Amino acid sequence: MAAWAEYRDGVAVDEQVFRVLAKYAPDGTLDVFASDQHSSYLRLFNSFLEHIAEDRQATEDVRDVCRRFARALEQTPSAALFNHLAYLSPDFRGLLGQKTMLIGRLEDTKSIEIDGGRGHLARLAVEPEEVADRVDAFKTLVKLDPDHKESWEGNRGWLEDVFERCCELGKPLFNETLIAQRPGESKPQMARRLPEGVVRMAEDFGPCGHFYKTQVPLLWAQENNGAIQRISSPQEIRSAATAMYSIVDRPMLLLSAAVDFEQYAAQYALVSDVVAGPMCGRAYFKEAFTAPETRDMGSLEASFTRIALPRMRQIKALAEKVSKPWWDAFEWMSGEAKELINIGAKPTAGVTADFGY
Repeated sequence: MAAWAEYRDGVAVDEQVFRVLAKYAPDGTLDVFASDQHSSYLRLFNSFLEHIAEDRQATEDVRDVCRRFARALEQTPSAALFNHLAYLSPDFRGLLGQKTMLIGRLEDTKSIEIDGGRGHLARLAVEPEEVADRVDAFKTLVKLDPDHKESWEGNRGWLEDVFERCCELGKPLFNETLIAQRPGESKPQMARRLPEGVVRMAEDFGPCGHFYKTQVPLLWAQENNGAIQRISSPQEIRSAATAMYSIVDRPMLLLSAAVDFEQYAAQYALVSDVVAGPMCGRAYFKEAFTAPETRDMGSLEASFTRIALPRMRQIKALAEKVSKPWWDAFEWMSGEAKELINIGAKPTAGVTADFGY
């Protein structure tokens, strides 16, 4: 299939991939609701069970929660990410709606640990060829330690293969990296490795997809005892983001990496003019599981609607006004491609932020 666009590093995008992106984000803003972390959902649902004094552990409840949340989104985001337990369930697309792109997670929740947990090797939970007809796009996650060569190289080879297969299927791939917490390392200790780590990960893994989903350094992190530690300054966060933007020839999406919404909103504001949009999950909705109004599954869905949707709209409004269009990373687009998008919807030169630092 002929190329309809080309990234700055020469990687081509065919008609099928371009049409998917143009269909759901013709004005350039691709904001993604991320709802694919099975282990996180298990923890959140267990907190809900404790909150309502129900003595059991979460199991298949995660599928039901994801289905309820898909419906409760009311087609607010232009895209939503779910794992196969959700998107392979009956009529999941009908719950999500036709206006929201469905991104399917490919990798298994549990990676292969090597070297005593120092390295993490990603593996597939589903084969992309077997589920391609159920989703519009794919997503992968690799957990990385920049100083662990074996897992670094193993994940790079794995991801290059998955990206090639997604391209053959005509499906966009959203490629996510996350810095791995080392055995015995506290969250603040891990967070202090982020300013250098995110740039190193972006340099090697940024090309392995149509979008690069990344974290940025943290303003603060919490110890296990609840104590808060300041980690990075706003200037350090912005410096890391601009460094990634200078070396990644793909549109970047900002993940929340389990931070609270207060921190995610600040992070997004700091880097909003160098990313293409949010790809955020728990920061939008995790309080819904233990809100005072949440007493059963119906009220959990209502709490999600009340808490999460205004937060999504807040970040989306910023992305629409400031963030770069998803086609900003293209060096070239065909005439047919340009006819499918509203090139004038966003400033072509971007926006340079000045936060006074």
